[in-house]
Amino acid sequence: MKSITLRFFSFLLAGSLLVSCEKEYSLENGGFSMTALGSLLDSLGNCKQITVSGAYKVDVPLTTSNYLGANVNFIKTGKYKISSDTVNGMWFQDSGFVLNTGAVKVSVKGYGKPLLPKTSVFTLRFNGTSCSFTVTTSGSGGGGGGGDDYFPTTTASNWTYKYEPKIGSLDTFRVTVAEETFTIDSLEYFQFARSTEDTFYFAKNSSIGNYYALSTIDFDYVFLFDSVPSYFITYPFLKERAAVNESWETQEYGIVKLVTGGVAELGVTKAIFTILSKNTVPYIVGGNTYQNVIAVKREIQFKPTNGTFRSVTSGISYYAKGFGLIDQVIGVVPNSLSIPIIRQPTIY
Repeated sequence: MKSITLRFFSFLLAGSLLVSCEKEYSLENGGFSMTALGSLLDSLGNCKQITVSGAYKVDVPLTTSNYLGANVNFIKTGKYKISSDTVNGMWFQDSGFVLNTGAVKVSVKGYGKPLLPKTSVFTLRFNGTSCSFTVTTSGSGGGGGGGDDYFPTTTASNWTYKYEPKIGSLDTFRVTVAEETFTIDSLEYFQFARSTEDTFYFAKNSSIGNYYALSTIDFDYVFLFDSVPSYFITYPFLKERAAVNESWETQEYGIVKLVTGGVAELGVTKAIFTILSKNTVPYIVGGNTYQNVIAVKREIQFKPTNGTFRSVTSGISYYAKGFGLIDQVIGVVPNSLSIPIIRQPTIY
């Protein structure tokens, strides 16, 4: 509710415009110093409805269009303050004066800036009572299906890819973002479940525009080595703010087993990433044209025991703003493997 200013209130008093059935307030009788009492619960102890208004997008600050409608039962008039906890970079808070007891719908303003695309559970509190509500945040404004994200992680988003050529009998597969998440080193990782029943893990640091994998150092949805350790490492696989030709590499990972031409070697491996192009020309794949595409080269290197690093293979991954990974081309013709998207993904 909007606060009533002293000037306006005095004007009402001077003009005798208060409705006769309402209590009269002034500085003398303590109207502005009293604290309102009430509840977010109904007579049965259940939470009254809380409505959520406005659009909530990653990296977009909340405005006056972002607010709650909280149903409050006031049993004493005066000053009130109603607020939520802070979740996913956002919170809700408002204060003012209530002049009448009874049921009132209070607008509670939103503040902050969403950090991740997810559904967050908040707790709204007033006068010792509390109720929960949820806010769903999507990828931030203006691009494609998932806003500004080059690798959307919203729950239930899905992509369908095709191996060209087939890997054994495996041809097409679908990847879907699961609801469960977990946090490592302050990054929230989302589970990407493939229809072949294996799972991959990805996260984003919105403040710096980096996307991370919790994985081996292979390409997404491809397995290069014949055996790997029973643990994963984390590393950025895409840096949307990096300049063209900028490179970075992962830490060493191993011991892994690599079989080449029937010869088996044990050693460690790492990946080197390089931005090849950013948003230069449209990219056509799966019968669709994608704008704002970043091409990232990934070179996988292997160092056998008592040896030095050598390049094993390399490839290019293409990430479209709002849609995620749309194509991977691994190796060189004629022995390349492509993993193109075959229909436009569904991003929530």
